[in-house]
Amino acid sequence: MRALYLACAAFLATNVTFADQDTTGEILVEPHQAIVQVNGIVCSFCAYGAEKNLSKLNFLDKSQFGDDGVLIDIRLHRVTLALQPDQEFDFGQVYDAIKKGGYDPVSFHVNVHGQVRQDGDRYLLTSSDNGQVFEVLGNDVGRFVGEGSINVTGLIDADRVATIEAGQPMPMVIASAG
Repeated sequence: MRALYLACAAFLATNVTFADQDTTGEILVEPHQAIVQVNGIVCSFCAYGAEKNLSKLNFLDKSQFGDDGVLIDIRLHRVTLALQPDQEFDFGQVYDAIKKGGYDPVSFHVNVHGQVRQDGDRYLLTSSDNGQVFEVLGNDVGRFVGEGSINVTGLIDADRVATIEAGQPMPMVIASAG
């Protein structure tokens, strides 16, 4: 076991530049995937615990990414999850699995195809795949109401995930839409 710790420490010492890389650029999210930006993932062996926890989630498409639906990119500090299109994505379970693995989720990036409707002073996007509802935040969101089906790439702050009540729409900022 001591050799394992030494190997991880040596890896970290020789790859310090990973933590210094810019990971703030636009994140391209494929349909039926979610990407989680995570602080602290720099060693693939050490990230195994997070991958193991995530692979237990029942809404992942386990036919992808090595038969567990999880792909970890230590260079960019990102976890890509392959999603089953007909099941809701449980942000809270993903958040908890990453925390249990010893890391801090920063943001979630999703690709949602659906329609935006106004509900009082809120704008809600309902996924046409699984019926999951998101509260769309940002300037000029009202322009999407009545547009029919649109494809939205959105950003969700991980701190919001930890505090959202069950059954409430997940707040999402639109990064791009078309």
